Amino acid sequence: MTKLTKMFYYTRMTLFIIHFYFIFVILNSILDTELFGYIFLFIYTFYIIKVIIELLSKKDRYKNNLIYNIMNIGLLCYILIISIKISVNSLYVTKITYNYFKNNFAFLSLLIIFILVYSFVELRNNKKI
Repeated sequence: MTKLTKMFYYTRMTLFIIHFYFIFVILNSILDTELFGYIFLFIYTFYIIKVIIELLSKKDRYKNNLIYNIMNIGLLCYILIISIKISVNSLYVTKITYNYFKNNFAFLSLLIIFILVYSFVELRNNKKI
């Protein structure tokens, strides 16, 4: 594993551990967004299960896949940025801010789906080789 790949993998794992706190901070906003929040939590649960399975499998294909690690870092940074913005600005779900929350949770859900699809396609391609 090259130094760059190793650096991205460990950054991803560090952000993965840290982001649980930030999800907890915005959990009330997620639940107040109703349908979009519930969809996000449902998809997010699959993402968490997938990452935990990756960690338990100890396979190097997840560690060595630079694109996969960069996508995960981007997702986790986006979650951190949204969480910080919500907590610093004390944003709550109201009629005015509902679209902001709805758009962000819908976008996060799409990002997670894209990452899950990418990881399953990569897993499938690696098994064929």
